[in-house]
Amino acid sequence: MKRYTVYFDHAVDGLTRGATVKLRGIPVGLVNDIRFVSAGNDRVQVTADIAEAAPVRADTVASVAFQGITGAAYLSLENTLPATAAHPLGVQKGEKYPVIAARQSDMQSLLSGAPAVMGKMSDAADRAQKLLSDKNIGDTEALLPEAHDALTEAAAAFREIKMLAREIREDPSIILHGSKYQGYQVPK
Repeated sequence: MKRYTVYFDHAVDGLTRGATVKLRGIPVGLVNDIRFVSAGNDRVQVTADIAEAAPVRADTVASVAFQGITGAAYLSLENTLPATAAHPLGVQKGEKYPVIAARQSDMQSLLSGAPAVMGKMSDAADRAQKLLSDKNIGDTEALLPEAHDALTEAAAAFREIKMLAREIREDPSIILHGSKYQGYQVPK
């Protein structure tokens, strides 16, 4: 077995010492320890013992996942690149063991975003309730006849504008002389 470290910047709810470590769904080790980095640092340090044969590489990422119906937490590892493109994972300066990068699982992302989504849904429901209030519905019903009258008048005005445009196309001099002008009268 080879020991690795994972640093989480978010909660690791349900993960315990002795929890299974899986790489691509295959059990490859166990969680050895879980602790805060220090009293003044709220990052969580997880150490895990993983089989030497497991393909842990520089592109490997860790997240906390949950086992089917039982809901038991385990440390899930995934390689993000094809094996041919990945580099080996070595020990970084200042670290005792190789460090596997951490990320939130899809479920953790969903759960951490749930309060914001619920807040937005609540705001939308409040706005819909205000929009559909009895007062707004009554006001809208009162405005409908006025809106109908205004649209009828607008349609009539539009017809008159069309007729005026047609007359101007036929005789542009109407703009200068008016509609009553009979043209220049030749004396008899």
